[in-house]
Amino acid sequence: MSTSPHYTLLELALGARARLAAESERINAINVFPVADGDTGSNLLHTIDAVVDCLRSDPADPARAVGDAALLGARGNSGTILASMIRAAAGELGAGRAVPEALLSGARAAYRAVPEPVEGTMLTVAQALADAARGETLEDYVTSALAGAQAALAQTPDQLDQLRSAGVVDAGAAGLVALFEGLASVLAGEPVVDHTPADSLPAAHVADPTSRYRYCSGFVMRTVDLDGLRVAAESWGDSLVLAGDAELLRVHVHADDVERVTTAAEAFGVVSNCVTSELRDDIAVPGTRHAQQSSTAIVYDSTADLPVAEHPDWTMVPLTVHFGETEFRDYVDLAAAEFYERLASSSTHPTTSQPAPGAFIAVYRDLLERYEHVVSIHLSAGLSGTYGSAFTAAQEFPGRVTVIDSRLVSMPLALGLGRAQDALDAGASPGDLPGLFDKIGRQSGCLFSVATLEYLQRGGRIGRAQALVGTLLGVHPLLAVEEGEVVPVGRVRGEARVLPELVAEFARRSAPYPTIDVAIAHADDLERAAELEALVREARAGIRSVRILTLGAVVGTHAGPGALGLAFVAAD
Repeated sequence: MSTSPHYTLLELALGARARLAAESERINAINVFPVADGDTGSNLLHTIDAVVDCLRSDPADPARAVGDAALLGARGNSGTILASMIRAAAGELGAGRAVPEALLSGARAAYRAVPEPVEGTMLTVAQALADAARGETLEDYVTSALAGAQAALAQTPDQLDQLRSAGVVDAGAAGLVALFEGLASVLAGEPVVDHTPADSLPAAHVADPTSRYRYCSGFVMRTVDLDGLRVAAESWGDSLVLAGDAELLRVHVHADDVERVTTAAEAFGVVSNCVTSELRDDIAVPGTRHAQQSSTAIVYDSTADLPVAEHPDWTMVPLTVHFGETEFRDYVDLAAAEFYERLASSSTHPTTSQPAPGAFIAVYRDLLERYEHVVSIHLSAGLSGTYGSAFTAAQEFPGRVTVIDSRLVSMPLALGLGRAQDALDAGASPGDLPGLFDKIGRQSGCLFSVATLEYLQRGGRIGRAQALVGTLLGVHPLLAVEEGEVVPVGRVRGEARVLPELVAEFARRSAPYPTIDVAIAHADDLERAAELEALVREARAGIRSVRILTLGAVVGTHAGPGALGLAFVAAD
């Protein structure tokens, strides 16, 4: 994987990162597609930071190391697409192929990473980079590719209605252009500065539900004997990451005895900034899991609001909640009750992000050592990029992982998981389950009420309910999730009328189905949920089961305090 004879890979990555960092806030501000959650610049920067950290360690196989680092560090839709591009392009360059071939491979990987590619996005600009790359030297390739990308970026509003309406270019595409502008600046001779903090904290923890160890630990080392450390660290635990160099190294490991690990590490350098969190056995997939029940495992994400897997063949992969710079894995680092306490006291509005493809790869790889197939079932792709991350990860295991966009979230997703397991137990194949969720989507309903639309609006998940904004003085909105989108159902004046109106709409929508299963979810208000359950049971006959869930941190971030939901799925 060679570069211009005058510049190292690290210098090129630092130049690209510097330009992206300078543009990240502007890119966040123009982020309107696929959801207006204002984090594209931050997500791209997080992904590039993982690449820079990797290159600081001077890996023996930079092509493989950079590709893996990007994939494991990816965040958000944009970060996932960028990681796919980096991984594919690095592989081509590592094999000795030319820059245009590498860019073309990256563009193809970007399109493969998205189940339903949309033009006018960073996909279009990725292809433009490849199409425009011409010349004999790296400088020629970057300059020509950048010119093509800038032209394609300017045209994105003409290709996508959301961009045209907002009067902006695509944020992810702008990020790609910024990265290549940074590369071009380095090649033009501008100085490269590494702004690594003097006392850098350990890298953010990458969710790894496969660990059988009790603790996740991260710490910083200085003046390190790297060779000795690498040999010794192999016996400490799993999920080991050594990122950096002999001057400054970041260590991440899962282990049962953190004190033993840090004491052992002190033989190879100066240890500081140790941060440790407990890994939850009810979330992680321990090595001593329950006896295998079938040849197919089910993977789901934390927006099902099932913090404890309800079947020995199930594995939950958490999304992440961010309060400023502090990250928490949903239900792993932050329980629902703790989230609502923090929400009430924090001056910072939380945001959420999907798992990186690397988190899914780790889970799939572990499960496929013991199962023939994995079915990965996730919340609506219209509400999150989680399905896209899982889809990208599944490409690593051709024919062995089926990824399903349930078009559901929270309550009906929890009910759907139970139906999927029932189908497998009855002899269904993994290939039957996408059709099952199509049927569930047609024969289910999800209704909810929120105290304010502020949280849905801030998180970019408001959908057609945007029409209600500004009209709700003294009025409570009734909402539904239909085909993965939040839509308005009605407005209720006075809090006392919320539950009766919610139940009346539920009874109307569920009336065609003689027998149903019901789920109720609340934002840390069990008393109100119990009141709703009583009204539901009075409203109609044929209710086979009712379960009550607490909305976790990720769903709670978008629904907000005071949210209350009700869902049903028709019985066969």
